[in-house]
Amino acid sequence: MGCSVILHKGNLPVFLIYFMVHMSSVLGYVDFDSNVSQDSSHCIINVSVENVDKVHRGSYVRIESSDGRVFLARVRGGPFYFIEGLPSSSPLAKTFTIRGDRFRSLPSYYAAFTVNILGEIEGGRLRSSYTRPKPKSPVYEMTAREVEEIMGFKGNVLLGHLHKYKNVKVKLPAGSMDFLPRNVGIFGTVGSGKTNTAQVLIEEASRAGWAVFVLDVEGEYTFMDQPNNDEPMVNSLKSIYRMEPEGLKDFKVYVPAGRSSVRFDAVGFTIPFHEMDPFILFEIIEATEAQQRYFLEILGEFEQEARTPEKSVGEEFEEMLISPIEERSIRFTLMDVMEKVENRLREGQVRHVASSLQVISSKLERLRRYRIFDGRHLLPVEKRIKPGAVTVIDLSDTEDQVRNIVIAWLLNKIFELKVLEPNLPSTMIVIEEAHTFVSREAREKMTATIDMLKTIARRGRKRRLSLVFISQQPGHLPPEIFELCNTRIIHTLKSEYNIRALRETSGAVRREYWDLLPALSVGEAILVSPLLLEPVLIKVRPAKSMKYRYESLESNPA
Repeated sequence: MGCSVILHKGNLPVFLIYFMVHMSSVLGYVDFDSNVSQDSSHCIINVSVENVDKVHRGSYVRIESSDGRVFLARVRGGPFYFIEGLPSSSPLAKTFTIRGDRFRSLPSYYAAFTVNILGEIEGGRLRSSYTRPKPKSPVYEMTAREVEEIMGFKGNVLLGHLHKYKNVKVKLPAGSMDFLPRNVGIFGTVGSGKTNTAQVLIEEASRAGWAVFVLDVEGEYTFMDQPNNDEPMVNSLKSIYRMEPEGLKDFKVYVPAGRSSVRFDAVGFTIPFHEMDPFILFEIIEATEAQQRYFLEILGEFEQEARTPEKSVGEEFEEMLISPIEERSIRFTLMDVMEKVENRLREGQVRHVASSLQVISSKLERLRRYRIFDGRHLLPVEKRIKPGAVTVIDLSDTEDQVRNIVIAWLLNKIFELKVLEPNLPSTMIVIEEAHTFVSREAREKMTATIDMLKTIARRGRKRRLSLVFISQQPGHLPPEIFELCNTRIIHTLKSEYNIRALRETSGAVRREYWDLLPALSVGEAILVSPLLLEPVLIKVRPAKSMKYRYESLESNPA
Protein backbone atom coordinates (compact mmCIF):
# COMPACT_ATOMS: atom_id res chain seq x y z
CA MET A 1 0.00 0.00 0.00
CA GLY A 2 1.49 3.26 -1.05
CA CYS A 3 0.97 6.85 -0.04
CA SER A 4 1.75 10.25 -1.45
CA VAL A 5 3.00 13.28 0.44
CA ILE A 6 2.24 16.78 -0.77
CA LEU A 7 4.79 19.28 0.57
CA HIS A 8 3.84 22.92 1.03
CA LYS A 9 6.46 25.65 1.37
CA GLY A 10 4.95 26.69 4.67
CA ASN A 11 5.73 23.23 6.12
CA LEU A 12 9.35 23.04 4.93
CA PRO A 13 12.45 23.96 6.88
CA VAL A 14 14.13 27.14 5.67
CA PHE A 15 17.27 25.32 4.50
CA LEU A 16 15.16 22.94 2.36
CA ILE A 17 13.24 25.82 0.75
CA TYR A 18 16.59 27.46 -0.05
CA PHE A 19 17.90 24.18 -1.49
CA MET A 20 14.86 23.67 -3.74
CA VAL A 21 14.84 27.24 -5.05
CA HIS A 22 18.60 27.18 -5.51
CA MET A 23 18.62 23.92 -7.43
CA SER A 24 15.77 25.01 -9.68
CA SER A 25 17.87 27.88 -11.02
CA VAL A 26 20.96 25.82 -11.87
CA LEU A 27 21.81 26.39 -15.51
CA GLY A 28 24.85 24.16 -15.88
CA TYR A 29 28.29 23.32 -14.54
CA VAL A 30 31.88 24.41 -15.06
CA ASP A 31 33.76 22.12 -17.45
CA PHE A 32 37.29 20.81 -17.24
CA ASP A 33 39.85 22.76 -19.25
CA SER A 34 40.70 21.34 -22.66
CA ASN A 35 44.09 23.05 -22.75
CA VAL A 36 46.26 25.56 -20.92
CA SER A 37 45.49 29.09 -22.07
CA GLN A 38 47.31 32.31 -21.32
CA ASP A 39 43.91 33.90 -20.67
CA SER A 40 42.96 32.57 -17.25
CA SER A 41 40.01 34.94 -16.87
CA HIS A 42 37.55 32.71 -18.70
CA CYS A 43 36.21 29.18 -18.41
CA ILE A 44 33.72 26.87 -20.13
CA ILE A 45 30.29 26.02 -18.76
CA ASN A 46 28.20 23.11 -19.98
CA VAL A 47 24.45 23.66 -20.16
CA SER A 48 21.80 20.99 -20.73
CA VAL A 49 19.66 21.47 -23.82
CA GLU A 50 16.55 22.41 -21.81
CA ASN A 51 18.40 25.40 -20.30
CA VAL A 52 20.07 26.68 -23.46
CA ASP A 53 17.45 29.34 -24.12
CA LYS A 54 18.06 30.83 -20.67
CA VAL A 55 21.66 31.71 -21.51
CA HIS A 56 22.59 34.49 -23.92
CA ARG A 57 25.77 36.29 -24.85
CA GLY A 58 26.07 39.26 -22.53
CA SER A 59 24.02 37.74 -19.70
CA TYR A 60 25.44 37.46 -16.17
CA VAL A 61 25.70 34.24 -14.18
CA ARG A 62 26.78 33.28 -10.66
CA ILE A 63 29.23 30.41 -10.18
CA GLU A 64 29.52 28.78 -6.75
CA SER A 65 32.83 26.98 -6.57
CA SER A 66 33.28 23.91 -4.38
CA ASP A 67 35.94 25.76 -2.39
CA GLY A 68 33.35 28.24 -1.12
CA ARG A 69 34.15 31.11 -3.51
CA VAL A 70 31.32 32.76 -5.40
CA PHE A 71 32.15 34.22 -8.82
CA LEU A 72 30.36 36.67 -11.10
CA ALA A 73 30.77 35.84 -14.78
CA ARG A 74 29.53 37.26 -18.07
CA VAL A 75 28.68 34.98 -20.98
CA ARG A 76 31.13 35.70 -23.76
CA GLY A 77 30.49 33.14 -26.51
CA GLY A 78 28.23 30.29 -27.50
CA PRO A 79 26.20 28.24 -27.62
CA PHE A 80 28.48 25.54 -29.06
CA TYR A 81 26.73 22.19 -29.37
CA PHE A 82 28.25 18.77 -28.57
CA ILE A 83 26.90 15.20 -28.50
CA GLU A 84 27.00 13.60 -25.09
CA GLY A 85 29.65 10.89 -24.92
CA LEU A 86 30.73 11.18 -28.54
CA PRO A 87 33.32 13.43 -30.21
CA SER A 88 31.68 15.88 -32.57
CA SER A 89 34.28 15.06 -35.21
CA SER A 90 33.44 11.32 -35.27
CA PRO A 91 31.81 9.90 -38.45
CA LEU A 92 28.78 8.74 -36.47
CA ALA A 93 28.18 12.25 -35.09
CA LYS A 94 28.53 13.74 -38.58
CA THR A 95 25.92 11.30 -39.92
CA PHE A 96 23.15 12.97 -37.90
CA THR A 97 23.72 16.30 -39.66
CA ILE A 98 24.91 15.16 -43.08
CA ARG A 99 21.92 12.83 -43.53
CA GLY A 100 19.51 14.67 -41.27
CA ASP A 101 16.48 13.66 -43.35
CA ARG A 102 16.95 10.01 -42.30
CA PHE A 103 16.86 10.68 -38.57
CA ARG A 104 13.71 11.76 -36.78
CA SER A 105 15.53 12.88 -33.68
CA LEU A 106 18.96 13.87 -32.51
CA PRO A 107 21.05 12.03 -29.95
CA SER A 108 21.38 13.60 -26.52
CA TYR A 109 23.44 16.75 -26.76
CA TYR A 110 24.39 19.78 -24.68
CA ALA A 111 25.66 23.33 -25.22
CA ALA A 112 28.93 24.89 -24.11
CA PHE A 113 29.41 28.60 -23.42
CA THR A 114 32.55 30.59 -22.71
CA VAL A 115 32.26 33.00 -19.79
CA ASN A 116 34.53 35.71 -18.48
CA ILE A 117 35.21 35.72 -14.76
CA LEU A 118 34.58 39.32 -13.66
CA GLY A 119 35.44 38.85 -10.01
CA GLU A 120 34.35 37.33 -6.73
CA ILE A 121 31.23 38.27 -4.83
CA GLU A 122 32.00 39.10 -1.20
CA GLY A 123 29.52 40.75 1.13
CA GLY A 124 27.23 41.48 -1.77
CA ARG A 125 29.89 43.43 -3.69
CA LEU A 126 32.17 42.54 -6.57
CA ARG A 127 35.87 42.16 -5.77
CA SER A 128 38.90 41.34 -7.87
CA SER A 129 39.72 37.65 -8.22
CA TYR A 130 43.01 35.90 -8.85
CA THR A 131 41.73 32.37 -9.29
CA ARG A 132 39.00 30.43 -11.14
CA PRO A 133 36.06 28.24 -10.16
CA LYS A 134 36.71 24.49 -9.93
CA PRO A 135 35.23 21.94 -12.34
CA LYS A 136 31.63 20.87 -11.70
CA SER A 137 30.91 24.16 -9.90
CA PRO A 138 27.19 24.91 -10.42
CA VAL A 139 26.24 27.92 -12.54
CA TYR A 140 23.12 29.89 -11.60
CA GLU A 141 20.90 32.29 -13.47
CA MET A 142 20.87 35.80 -11.99
CA THR A 143 17.88 38.07 -11.61
CA ALA A 144 18.01 41.72 -12.60
CA ARG A 145 17.86 42.74 -8.95
CA GLU A 146 20.85 40.55 -8.06
CA VAL A 147 22.90 42.02 -10.91
CA GLU A 148 21.99 45.57 -9.91
CA GLU A 149 23.00 45.00 -6.29
CA ILE A 150 26.32 43.39 -7.15
CA MET A 151 27.30 45.91 -9.84
CA GLY A 152 26.63 48.75 -7.41
CA PHE A 153 24.82 51.09 -9.80
CA LYS A 154 23.84 53.67 -7.21
CA GLY A 155 23.79 57.38 -7.91
CA ASN A 156 21.81 60.32 -9.24
CA VAL A 157 23.03 60.27 -12.86
CA LEU A 158 20.86 57.87 -14.88
CA LEU A 159 22.73 56.92 -18.05
CA GLY A 160 20.57 54.02 -19.24
CA HIS A 161 20.23 50.32 -18.53
CA LEU A 162 22.54 47.33 -18.58
CA HIS A 163 22.58 45.55 -21.92
CA LYS A 164 20.03 42.68 -21.91
CA TYR A 165 18.71 43.87 -18.52
CA LYS A 166 16.14 46.63 -18.95
CA ASN A 167 15.35 46.58 -15.25
CA VAL A 168 18.98 47.19 -14.25
CA LYS A 169 19.40 50.94 -14.47
CA VAL A 170 22.94 52.24 -14.80
CA LYS A 171 23.35 55.09 -12.32
CA LEU A 172 26.53 56.85 -11.27
CA PRO A 173 26.95 59.45 -8.50
CA ALA A 174 27.53 63.01 -9.74
CA GLY A 175 29.10 63.84 -6.37
CA SER A 176 31.79 61.15 -6.56
CA MET A 177 35.31 62.42 -7.15
CA ASP A 178 35.78 59.42 -9.45
CA PHE A 179 33.08 60.52 -11.89
CA LEU A 180 32.04 64.01 -12.97
CA PRO A 181 34.73 66.06 -11.28
CA ARG A 182 36.97 63.98 -13.49
CA ASN A 183 36.76 64.10 -17.26
CA VAL A 184 34.62 62.11 -19.67
CA GLY A 185 35.22 60.92 -23.23
CA ILE A 186 32.31 60.02 -25.52
CA PHE A 187 33.40 58.30 -28.72
CA GLY A 188 31.55 56.75 -31.64
CA THR A 189 31.05 56.91 -35.37
CA VAL A 190 28.38 59.04 -37.06
CA GLY A 191 24.91 57.78 -36.13
CA SER A 192 26.11 55.66 -33.19
CA GLY A 193 24.21 57.67 -30.58
CA LYS A 194 27.00 59.74 -29.06
CA THR A 195 25.07 63.04 -29.36
CA ASN A 196 22.14 61.50 -27.49
CA THR A 197 24.59 60.26 -24.84
CA ALA A 198 25.99 63.78 -24.47
CA GLN A 199 22.46 65.15 -24.12
CA VAL A 200 21.70 62.62 -21.40
CA LEU A 201 24.86 63.61 -19.52
CA ILE A 202 23.99 67.31 -19.90
CA GLU A 203 20.44 66.72 -18.64
CA GLU A 204 21.61 64.69 -15.66
CA ALA A 205 24.39 67.14 -14.74
CA SER A 206 21.96 70.06 -14.93
CA ARG A 207 19.44 68.21 -12.76
CA ALA A 208 22.21 67.52 -10.22
CA GLY A 209 22.93 71.26 -9.95
CA TRP A 210 25.88 71.58 -12.33
CA ALA A 211 26.37 74.54 -14.65
CA VAL A 212 26.95 73.23 -18.18
CA PHE A 213 28.60 74.91 -21.18
CA VAL A 214 28.32 73.18 -24.56
CA LEU A 215 30.68 74.07 -27.42
CA ASP A 216 28.41 72.95 -30.25
CA VAL A 217 30.12 72.74 -33.64
CA GLU A 218 27.10 71.30 -35.47
CA GLY A 219 24.20 73.14 -33.83
CA GLU A 220 22.72 69.85 -32.58
CA TYR A 221 22.19 71.02 -28.98
CA THR A 222 20.50 74.34 -29.76
CA PHE A 223 16.95 73.15 -29.03
CA MET A 224 17.45 71.29 -25.77
CA ASP A 225 14.87 73.55 -24.16
CA GLN A 226 12.28 71.69 -26.27
CA PRO A 227 10.96 68.17 -25.47
CA ASN A 228 12.14 65.21 -27.51
CA ASN A 229 9.66 64.60 -30.34
CA ASP A 230 11.17 61.42 -31.80
CA GLU A 231 8.33 58.91 -31.40
CA PRO A 232 10.36 55.68 -30.91
CA MET A 233 12.65 57.42 -28.42
CA VAL A 234 9.70 58.90 -26.53
CA ASN A 235 8.03 55.49 -26.35
CA SER A 236 11.22 53.94 -24.96
CA LEU A 237 11.63 56.80 -22.49
CA LYS A 238 8.14 56.25 -21.16
CA SER A 239 8.01 52.45 -21.16
CA ILE A 240 11.46 51.64 -19.79
CA TYR A 241 12.29 54.67 -17.65
CA ARG A 242 8.85 56.03 -16.75
CA MET A 243 10.02 59.46 -17.92
CA GLU A 244 8.27 62.13 -19.93
CA PRO A 245 10.02 64.17 -22.64
CA GLU A 246 10.81 67.69 -21.50
CA GLY A 247 13.17 70.52 -22.34
CA LEU A 248 15.75 72.14 -20.12
CA LYS A 249 14.53 75.12 -18.10
CA ASP A 250 17.48 77.49 -17.63
CA PHE A 251 18.77 77.35 -21.20
CA LYS A 252 20.51 79.96 -23.37
CA VAL A 253 22.11 79.88 -26.82
CA TYR A 254 24.92 82.26 -27.80
CA VAL A 255 26.60 82.70 -31.16
CA PRO A 256 29.81 84.56 -32.15
CA ALA A 257 29.02 88.02 -33.50
CA GLY A 258 28.32 88.14 -37.22
CA ARG A 259 27.49 84.42 -37.45
CA SER A 260 24.09 82.86 -37.90
CA SER A 261 22.37 80.30 -35.70
CA VAL A 262 19.39 78.03 -36.24
CA ARG A 263 17.98 79.72 -33.14
CA PHE A 264 16.42 83.05 -34.01
CA ASP A 265 16.84 84.14 -30.38
CA ALA A 266 20.54 83.23 -30.11
CA VAL A 267 22.50 86.10 -28.55
CA GLY A 268 25.61 87.39 -30.33
CA PHE A 269 28.82 87.94 -28.37
CA THR A 270 32.44 89.03 -28.76
CA ILE A 271 35.62 88.41 -26.78
CA PRO A 272 37.90 91.01 -25.13
CA PHE A 273 41.17 90.65 -27.01
CA HIS A 274 43.28 91.22 -23.91
CA GLU A 275 41.78 88.07 -22.33
CA MET A 276 43.26 85.78 -24.98
CA ASP A 277 46.26 83.70 -23.94
CA PRO A 278 48.91 85.00 -26.39
CA PHE A 279 50.64 81.62 -26.73
CA ILE A 280 47.41 79.85 -27.66
CA LEU A 281 46.62 82.68 -30.05
CA PHE A 282 50.05 82.19 -31.66
CA GLU A 283 49.17 78.53 -32.32
CA ILE A 284 45.79 79.41 -33.81
CA ILE A 285 47.19 82.04 -36.21
CA GLU A 286 50.31 79.91 -36.84
CA ALA A 287 52.82 82.60 -35.86
CA THR A 288 56.52 81.84 -36.27
CA GLU A 289 58.96 82.18 -33.37
CA ALA A 290 60.16 85.54 -34.67
CA GLN A 291 56.60 86.82 -35.03
CA GLN A 292 55.82 85.64 -31.52
CA ARG A 293 58.85 87.44 -30.14
CA TYR A 294 57.92 90.79 -31.69
CA PHE A 295 54.28 90.37 -30.74
CA LEU A 296 55.25 89.78 -27.10
CA GLU A 297 57.42 92.89 -27.18
CA ILE A 298 54.38 94.89 -28.23
CA LEU A 299 52.27 93.38 -25.44
CA GLY A 300 55.10 94.28 -23.08
CA GLU A 301 54.62 97.92 -24.04
CA PHE A 302 51.05 97.81 -22.70
CA GLU A 303 52.34 96.38 -19.43
CA GLN A 304 54.97 99.10 -19.24
CA GLU A 305 52.37 101.81 -19.83
CA ALA A 306 50.04 100.34 -17.21
CA ARG A 307 52.72 100.02 -14.54
CA THR A 308 52.55 102.60 -11.74
CA PRO A 309 55.69 104.01 -10.11
CA GLU A 310 54.57 102.79 -6.70
CA LYS A 311 54.64 99.12 -7.77
CA SER A 312 57.55 96.95 -8.82
CA VAL A 313 57.51 94.69 -11.87
CA GLY A 314 57.09 91.68 -9.58
CA GLU A 315 54.15 93.26 -7.76
CA GLU A 316 52.45 94.11 -11.05
CA PHE A 317 52.90 90.55 -12.34
CA GLU A 318 51.56 89.05 -9.12
CA GLU A 319 48.54 91.36 -9.29
CA MET A 320 47.85 90.24 -12.84
CA LEU A 321 47.84 86.57 -11.78
CA ILE A 322 45.61 86.84 -8.73
CA SER A 323 43.17 89.57 -9.77
CA PRO A 324 39.98 88.75 -11.68
CA ILE A 325 40.17 89.16 -15.43
CA GLU A 326 37.64 91.98 -15.33
CA GLU A 327 39.76 93.99 -12.87
CA ARG A 328 43.15 93.66 -14.51
CA SER A 329 44.78 96.98 -15.20
CA ILE A 330 46.36 95.84 -18.48
CA ARG A 331 43.58 96.31 -20.98
CA PHE A 332 43.97 96.67 -24.72
CA THR A 333 41.99 95.95 -27.83
CA LEU A 334 42.94 94.29 -31.07
CA MET A 335 42.96 97.72 -32.71
CA ASP A 336 45.40 98.98 -30.05
CA VAL A 337 47.81 96.18 -30.92
CA MET A 338 47.43 96.79 -34.64
CA GLU A 339 48.19 100.47 -34.13
CA LYS A 340 51.41 99.69 -32.26
CA VAL A 341 52.48 97.32 -35.04
CA GLU A 342 51.85 100.05 -37.62
CA ASN A 343 53.79 102.57 -35.51
CA ARG A 344 56.80 100.27 -35.44
CA LEU A 345 56.63 99.83 -39.19
CA ARG A 346 56.51 103.60 -39.70
CA GLU A 347 59.51 104.05 -37.43
CA GLY A 348 61.55 101.98 -39.84
CA GLN A 349 62.96 98.56 -39.00
CA VAL A 350 65.68 96.35 -40.36
CA ARG A 351 64.44 94.12 -43.18
CA HIS A 352 63.83 90.87 -41.23
CA VAL A 353 62.05 92.71 -38.41
CA ALA A 354 59.88 94.67 -40.82
CA SER A 355 59.03 91.45 -42.65
CA SER A 356 57.83 89.79 -39.46
CA LEU A 357 55.85 92.86 -38.42
CA GLN A 358 54.15 92.99 -41.82
CA VAL A 359 53.06 89.35 -41.46
CA ILE A 360 51.81 90.07 -37.93
CA SER A 361 49.88 93.04 -39.27
CA SER A 362 48.33 90.87 -41.97
CA LYS A 363 47.28 88.18 -39.48
CA LEU A 364 45.83 90.73 -37.09
CA GLU A 365 43.87 92.28 -39.94
CA ARG A 366 42.39 88.88 -40.65
CA LEU A 367 41.38 88.56 -37.00
CA ARG A 368 39.78 92.01 -37.16
CA ARG A 369 37.68 90.97 -40.14
CA TYR A 370 36.32 88.07 -38.12
CA ARG A 371 34.63 90.67 -35.84
CA ILE A 372 35.00 88.34 -32.88
CA PHE A 373 36.96 90.73 -30.65
CA ASP A 374 36.14 93.82 -28.57
CA GLY A 375 32.47 94.35 -29.38
CA ARG A 376 29.87 95.77 -27.04
CA HIS A 377 28.17 92.46 -26.26
CA LEU A 378 30.21 90.05 -24.16
CA LEU A 379 29.39 86.50 -23.14
CA PRO A 380 28.18 86.65 -19.50
CA VAL A 381 30.20 83.62 -18.40
CA GLU A 382 30.18 84.25 -14.67
CA LYS A 383 26.43 84.88 -14.62
CA ARG A 384 25.85 81.59 -16.43
CA ILE A 385 27.87 79.60 -13.90
CA LYS A 386 24.89 78.85 -11.72
CA PRO A 387 23.23 75.60 -10.62
CA GLY A 388 21.32 73.88 -13.40
CA ALA A 389 22.08 76.45 -16.11
CA VAL A 390 22.91 75.10 -19.58
CA THR A 391 24.66 77.44 -22.03
CA VAL A 392 25.16 76.41 -25.66
CA ILE A 393 27.73 78.18 -27.83
CA ASP A 394 26.58 77.64 -31.41
CA LEU A 395 29.73 77.36 -33.53
CA SER A 396 28.07 75.73 -36.54
CA ASP A 397 28.53 78.80 -38.75
CA THR A 398 32.05 79.81 -37.73
CA GLU A 399 35.42 79.62 -39.42
CA ASP A 400 37.97 77.18 -37.99
CA GLN A 401 40.08 79.94 -36.43
CA VAL A 402 37.08 81.62 -34.82
CA ARG A 403 35.86 78.28 -33.46
CA ASN A 404 39.24 77.53 -31.91
CA ILE A 405 39.55 81.07 -30.51
CA VAL A 406 36.16 80.79 -28.80
CA ILE A 407 36.86 77.32 -27.39
CA ALA A 408 40.31 78.27 -26.04
CA TRP A 409 39.08 81.52 -24.55
CA LEU A 410 36.02 79.98 -22.86
CA LEU A 411 38.02 77.10 -21.35
CA ASN A 412 40.60 79.49 -19.93
CA LYS A 413 37.97 81.99 -18.76
CA ILE A 414 35.92 79.42 -16.82
CA PHE A 415 39.04 77.88 -15.29
CA GLU A 416 40.31 81.25 -14.06
CA LEU A 417 36.92 82.07 -12.58
CA LYS A 418 36.83 78.71 -10.79
CA VAL A 419 40.32 79.29 -9.40
CA LEU A 420 39.52 82.80 -8.20
CA GLU A 421 36.06 81.97 -6.85
CA PRO A 422 36.15 78.44 -5.34
CA ASN A 423 32.51 78.65 -4.24
CA LEU A 424 31.16 78.82 -7.78
CA PRO A 425 28.89 75.85 -8.64
CA SER A 426 30.22 72.64 -10.15
CA THR A 427 30.78 73.20 -13.87
CA MET A 428 30.94 70.95 -16.93
CA ILE A 429 32.31 71.98 -20.34
CA VAL A 430 31.29 69.80 -23.31
CA ILE A 431 33.56 69.99 -26.38
CA GLU A 432 31.91 68.51 -29.48
CA GLU A 433 34.12 67.08 -32.24
CA ALA A 434 37.17 67.61 -30.05
CA HIS A 435 39.49 66.32 -32.80
CA THR A 436 38.80 69.51 -34.77
CA PHE A 437 40.15 71.57 -31.86
CA VAL A 438 43.20 69.50 -30.92
CA SER A 439 44.56 66.82 -33.23
CA ARG A 440 47.27 64.20 -33.19
CA GLU A 441 48.58 65.51 -36.52
CA ALA A 442 49.04 69.08 -35.22
CA ARG A 443 50.17 68.02 -31.76
CA GLU A 444 53.69 69.44 -32.07
CA LYS A 445 52.27 72.83 -33.03
CA MET A 446 49.72 72.91 -30.20
CA THR A 447 51.81 72.51 -27.07
CA ALA A 448 50.30 75.58 -25.37
CA THR A 449 46.73 74.40 -26.08
CA ILE A 450 47.41 70.87 -24.87
CA ASP A 451 49.18 72.20 -21.77
CA MET A 452 46.12 74.36 -21.05
CA LEU A 453 43.81 71.34 -21.34
CA LYS A 454 46.04 69.25 -19.09
CA THR A 455 46.19 72.02 -16.50
CA ILE A 456 42.42 72.49 -16.51
CA ALA A 457 41.78 68.75 -16.36
CA ARG A 458 44.16 68.09 -13.47
CA ARG A 459 43.67 71.23 -11.39
CA GLY A 460 39.99 71.48 -12.22
CA ARG A 461 39.05 68.25 -10.48
CA LYS A 462 39.26 69.60 -6.95
CA ARG A 463 37.42 72.71 -8.12
CA ARG A 464 34.65 70.52 -9.55
CA LEU A 465 35.33 71.47 -13.14
CA SER A 466 34.80 68.63 -15.61
CA LEU A 467 35.64 68.43 -19.31
CA VAL A 468 33.69 66.20 -21.71
CA PHE A 469 35.43 65.36 -24.99
CA ILE A 470 33.25 64.06 -27.84
CA SER A 471 34.72 62.70 -31.06
CA GLN A 472 33.83 60.47 -33.99
CA GLN A 473 37.54 60.25 -34.87
CA PRO A 474 39.38 59.31 -31.64
CA GLY A 475 42.33 58.16 -33.73
CA HIS A 476 43.00 61.81 -34.58
CA LEU A 477 43.09 62.95 -30.95
CA PRO A 478 46.48 63.38 -29.26
CA PRO A 479 47.28 60.74 -26.61
CA GLU A 480 47.16 63.37 -23.86
CA ILE A 481 43.38 63.68 -24.31
CA PHE A 482 42.85 59.98 -23.59
CA GLU A 483 44.99 60.27 -20.47
CA LEU A 484 42.59 62.96 -19.22
CA CYS A 485 39.40 60.91 -19.82
CA ASN A 486 38.92 58.77 -16.74
CA THR A 487 35.37 57.79 -17.70
CA ARG A 488 34.76 56.66 -21.28
CA ILE A 489 31.51 55.92 -23.07
CA ILE A 490 32.42 54.15 -26.29
CA HIS A 491 29.80 53.64 -29.00
CA THR A 492 30.28 51.65 -32.18
CA LEU A 493 33.46 52.25 -34.17
CA LYS A 494 34.24 50.57 -37.46
CA SER A 495 37.77 51.76 -38.16
CA GLU A 496 40.62 49.78 -36.63
CA TYR A 497 42.60 53.02 -36.56
CA ASN A 498 40.08 54.59 -34.18
CA ILE A 499 39.60 51.42 -32.13
CA ARG A 500 43.35 50.99 -31.71
CA ALA A 501 43.72 54.55 -30.36
CA LEU A 502 41.23 53.73 -27.59
CA ARG A 503 42.51 50.21 -26.95
CA GLU A 504 46.09 51.40 -26.44
CA THR A 505 45.01 53.96 -23.83
CA SER A 506 42.23 52.15 -21.95
CA GLY A 507 44.18 49.96 -19.57
CA ALA A 508 42.95 46.45 -18.81
CA VAL A 509 39.79 46.42 -20.94
CA ARG A 510 39.32 42.88 -22.20
CA ARG A 511 39.76 42.08 -25.86
CA GLU A 512 36.17 40.83 -26.09
CA TYR A 513 34.86 44.37 -25.58
CA TRP A 514 36.94 45.74 -28.45
CA ASP A 515 35.70 42.89 -30.63
CA LEU A 516 32.13 43.98 -29.87
CA LEU A 517 32.58 47.60 -30.97
CA PRO A 518 31.97 47.26 -34.73
CA ALA A 519 28.70 45.38 -34.13
CA LEU A 520 27.13 47.61 -31.45
CA SER A 521 23.66 48.94 -32.26
CA VAL A 522 22.64 52.60 -32.03
CA GLY A 523 22.71 53.70 -28.40
CA GLU A 524 24.71 50.72 -27.15
CA ALA A 525 28.06 51.57 -25.60
CA ILE A 526 30.87 50.25 -23.46
CA LEU A 527 31.13 52.16 -20.19
CA VAL A 528 34.58 52.35 -18.59
CA SER A 529 34.84 54.14 -15.25
CA PRO A 530 36.98 54.15 -12.08
CA LEU A 531 33.73 53.46 -10.24
CA LEU A 532 33.39 50.08 -11.94
CA LEU A 533 35.61 47.08 -11.36
CA GLU A 534 34.88 45.93 -14.92
CA PRO A 535 33.68 47.74 -18.06
CA VAL A 536 29.99 47.16 -18.76
CA LEU A 537 27.90 47.11 -21.92
CA ILE A 538 24.99 49.53 -21.60
CA LYS A 539 22.07 50.88 -23.60
CA VAL A 540 21.99 54.65 -23.12
CA ARG A 541 18.54 56.02 -22.36
CA PRO A 542 16.87 58.41 -24.82
CA ALA A 543 17.35 62.09 -24.04
CA LYS A 544 14.29 63.89 -22.70
CA SER A 545 15.20 66.98 -24.70
CA MET A 546 15.25 67.56 -28.44
CA LYS A 547 18.21 67.00 -30.72
CA TYR A 548 18.13 69.51 -33.56
CA ARG A 549 17.86 67.95 -37.00
CA TYR A 550 18.05 70.22 -40.02
CA GLU A 551 15.03 68.67 -41.70
CA SER A 552 12.87 69.17 -38.58
CA LEU A 553 13.25 72.93 -38.12
CA GLU A 554 10.06 73.90 -39.96
CA SER A 555 7.91 71.41 -38.06
CA ASN A 556 9.52 72.19 -34.70
CA PRO A 557 10.30 75.90 -34.49
CA ALA A 558 11.73 77.36 -31.31
